[in-house]
Amino acid sequence: MQSIAEQKRSESIAEYLLFMWQMEDLLRSVDLNLETLTQNVLADLPVEQQIKNKKWFGEMIDEMKKSGLQVSGHLSETYEILNELQVLEKALITVIHDEQFMALRESTKPFLAEFKQKLNAVPQSDIEIALTAMYGALILKLAKKEISPETRAAIDKFSMYLRSLSKSYRDMKSGNLPLNN
Repeated sequence: MQSIAEQKRSESIAEYLLFMWQMEDLLRSVDLNLETLTQNVLADLPVEQQIKNKKWFGEMIDEMKKSGLQVSGHLSETYEILNELQVLEKALITVIHDEQFMALRESTKPFLAEFKQKLNAVPQSDIEIALTAMYGALILKLAKKEISPETRAAIDKFSMYLRSLSKSYRDMKSGNLPLNN
């Protein structure tokens, strides 16, 4: 699972955040108990992967306990990435003037406003609202519950928005983000 996280982090930071939220919920589902996780999730992995993943999950459990995340909330690393994404988004709009990104972001605004109202504004930023909506849709899909056409349309917009932001994030981290468009 750690290798999946590493792959997602290098390919799409939005997918990485969603995956990490899933891992947080997985750990909560076993009451942050590493032995229960090992018995129920890691037991079928090769021994080398078990050891690597047990260490990774153990570190996550320690941080979640230390930070009081037994019921809700996210690891500090995910908030740091969200902050980086917010700074990047602001730069794409005000410094780089990325017209394509600005148009894409503008097209998500009605959906963001609607979801912000539904979520009672718990998420702090538009990026977090889009990610929360995407995560909710993922959970519904995993539970084989129906997603309305309106919600599907919003999720599609959020997906394009987050994909574009993730690409810019990857470009920024590799030093390939154009400073003007």
